[in-house]
Amino acid sequence: MKRALLVLALAVAAAAEAKLPPPTPEQIAAEQERRAREEAQLQREKALLEQAQDRVAERYRRENGATAAGGTSERVSDTNMPKSARELPGQGTLEGGRRQSAEAHSAPAK
Repeated sequence: MKRALLVLALAVAAAAEAKLPPPTPEQIAAEQERRAREEAQLQREKALLEQAQDRVAERYRRENGATAAGGTSERVSDTNMPKSARELPGQGTLEGGRRQSAEAHSAPAK
């Protein structure tokens, strides 16, 4: 029984180490042609994406009045925003009373 398992294990190991035959010239040519087609398709998709992004950016500039230098118009500046929207949390005024203390979640004293 042990001898049969050993022979079976050696046969499986030998089969696992078997190598594939090298590709034929036709297979190599077909693979190169497939890669060239994929690369050309990728370039076309990239160009279409860039055109779409340019259209969206141009439309945004037209509708929102952004300047040609990439700046924004005065109506979008943060001077017209309320103070609470301009400040990040933890900046500016004190925030006492908003957060519960750790004691609020602790067990009662014994």
